[in-house]
Amino acid sequence: MSMIKAKKLHKNYGSLPVLTDVSFSLERGQKVALVGGNGTGKTTLLKIIAGLEELDGGVLEFVQDACIGYLPQDTNIVGDMTISTYLRHVAGIDVLENEIEELSSHLADPVNAKRYNDVQEKYEHLNGYAFTRRMEVMLSGFGFDNISLDHKLSNLSSGQKSKVALVGILLKGVDLLLLDEPTNNLDLPALVWLEDFLKKTEAACIIVSHDRRFLDRVVRKVFELDWNTRTLNITRGTYSDYLEMVVKQTARQKENYRLQQEEIGRLSDKARDKRADAARGARWVGKDNDKFLRGFKRDQAGKSSRVAKAIDKRIEQMDKVEKPVEKDLFEIPLEAVVGSGTLDASLVDVVAGYSGGFKVGPMSFELQYGNRICIMGLNGAGKSTLLKTLTGQLSPLSGKIKIGSGVRIGNMMQEHETLLRDSTLLEFLAERAHLDQQASYAKLAKFGFDDRQVRLPIATLSPGGRARFLLALFSAQSVNMLVLDEPTNHLDIEALGAIEEVMKTYRGTVVLVSHDRYFLEKASLDIVYVLSDGILARIPDYKTYEVAAEERAQKLLKLLQ
Repeated sequence: MSMIKAKKLHKNYGSLPVLTDVSFSLERGQKVALVGGNGTGKTTLLKIIAGLEELDGGVLEFVQDACIGYLPQDTNIVGDMTISTYLRHVAGIDVLENEIEELSSHLADPVNAKRYNDVQEKYEHLNGYAFTRRMEVMLSGFGFDNISLDHKLSNLSSGQKSKVALVGILLKGVDLLLLDEPTNNLDLPALVWLEDFLKKTEAACIIVSHDRRFLDRVVRKVFELDWNTRTLNITRGTYSDYLEMVVKQTARQKENYRLQQEEIGRLSDKARDKRADAARGARWVGKDNDKFLRGFKRDQAGKSSRVAKAIDKRIEQMDKVEKPVEKDLFEIPLEAVVGSGTLDASLVDVVAGYSGGFKVGPMSFELQYGNRICIMGLNGAGKSTLLKTLTGQLSPLSGKIKIGSGVRIGNMMQEHETLLRDSTLLEFLAERAHLDQQASYAKLAKFGFDDRQVRLPIATLSPGGRARFLLALFSAQSVNMLVLDEPTNHLDIEALGAIEEVMKTYRGTVVLVSHDRYFLEKASLDIVYVLSDGILARIPDYKTYEVAAEERAQKLLKLLQ
C-alpha cells in the first residue's frame, strides 16, 4: 500500500485557485522534489498534507498510523527548555517513559499489561534505550559537537534552532517527511550529513529546495506544480533529469507550435483562395448569356465555398498547440568600474568580534583586485563576523584593515539589514545611486521589477526580491567588490541562474560565503579558506572541505545503525 495517496485535491483562497485536481501517490522510502515557481502552492500543498490547511475538495489517504514530520521554512522554537528536553518531548520519548514507569506497577491487570507491551514496543521502535546516544550523534552531524544537551534553546541562534527542530523531526521515527527549504540554514557539513541520512532512511520524503546538488543526490522523482493549470506533473529521475526534460519539452513545444502555425497559415491561404474563387464564380456572367456555362461556373463556385468551409472547420477542430510562454532572459547587468585609486584590501593580524564576547582571530589575508575568495566553516564559526569586519560594520578588536581608495563595496548582508523598509524601490535607488527617476525606473526594470512593484515599499518584497533589488543597487553604483553572505538562500531558480552568469562575467573582486555546491562550482574560485576555532586556514579548494564532510557524515551514520 502507498504511504500516501492524493486524489483530485482542490484548494482556493477566496476566488483564487491555488491547487486544482492534484493527484499523486508516494511509496515507503521514495524521495521526491516538489518544484514550481513562487506562488504555485508548494508550501500550501505541504501544509495540507501535514494537516495544517483544510482541503476544499479531493481525498488524502495515508497508511494506517502514519507519523508525519513537517519542517516549515521559518522555524521558531521558543521557551527555556534544554535541547535534550525539547528533543525528548518532540519525539515523544518522555511521555512513553512516564507511561512505562506508571504501568510497570500495575501489570497484574490484563488491560494494563497489554498497554504496557504496546508502549514498550513503540519505545523500542524509537530506539528509546539508545535515545541519548542518537541525540548526540544527530546533533554532532549538524555541528553541535561543542554544545551541551543541557544548553537552553533560548541561547541558540535562529540557525541553530532550525537545526534542532530538524533533529527533532528526524528522531521521531516518522513515516513521511515534509521539508520546506531545509538547506537554507545548513552549513556544508550539515548539508552533506542530511543528504546521507535522507538517502538511507526508509521514510518517504517530499522536499522543497532550490539546492540543485542536494536534490540531485536525494530525490528520484519530481512533482511539478504548474503555474497555469494548477495541477501536478510527475517526472521520474533526478532533478537534473527533470531540468533537461523541461528544456527539451519547451523546445519540442516551440517547434510543434511553429509547424502548426505554418500549417494553419497554408490552410488559411487555401481557404481564402477558395472563397475568392467562389465569389468570382457567383458573379460570373458570360458574353452570350450562356445559361449552361453560367450554371457550371456557379456550381464550381458552390464547390469552392464548401471546400473553404471544410478547411475552416479543419482548422477549428485542430488540437491546438499552445504557444510556449517565453520570458525575456533575466540578466543581472553588473559591471565593476575601475577608478584611479588602489583596489587591493588586506587584513593583518585582525581579531574580529565583540569586546567581552565572541571573537575570532588573529587572521591575516590579502585581496588583490579580481580575486574570488570563498570562506567556508560551520554555522557560528564567525564567517559573518569576519565579513562585517572587512566591510567596516564592525571595528576590529586588534590588528589592521586596509581598504584601497578605489574600492567600492557592495555588501549584500549589510544592505539587507539597513534597507529602509518604508521607502519605495524607486525612491531608495534614486537616492542611494544618485539617479533621476527615469534612470532608476529603467534600472529596476532590467532586474525584473514592473511598474507597480517599483512604487511599492521595500517591506513588501520577499527575501528573494530584496536580493534582486540589492543587485540592482550594486549595478547602479558600479561596485567593484562584491561581499556575498549566502547569496543563493532566497533566490528563485531564475535569479540563481542570473547570478551564476554574473560570476562568469563580473571582473571585480568577490568575497563569498556559501554552502551551495552548484553555485560554488560556477563561481571560479581563486582562493578558499576555512574558519574553524577562530583560525583562518587556506585549503586547496572547496571540494577538499566537502570530501572531509562526507567522510565524517558516513562515520556518524554508522553510529546510528
